[in-house]
Amino acid sequence: MSTKNKKGKYPDISKQSGRDEVVFRRINILIILVACAIICIGFVLMAGNGSTESSFAADIFSHRRIVTAPLICLLGYLMVVVGIVYHGSNK
Repeated sequence: MSTKNKKGKYPDISKQSGRDEVVFRRINILIILVACAIICIGFVLMAGNGSTESSFAADIFSHRRIVTAPLICLLGYLMVVVGIVYHGSNK
């Protein structure tokens, strides 16, 4: 079974569907990029020196690493979902 038209070329699917819209608009991409930056900031806040067998660093249990940074990452992940789902106004 061939899907070629009379001229021997394959039909242009984009013209047949009647939909020339893109999936993500500019605002969606902007929201997702900001969310990725927020996630990176959260991971940077979690980073730092760790403990070894010879020395113990109490900083690994700091409020910034255990509470603040994961909440910032969670906010970033939620913003990614918002950026994907956000529909906005039709112009």
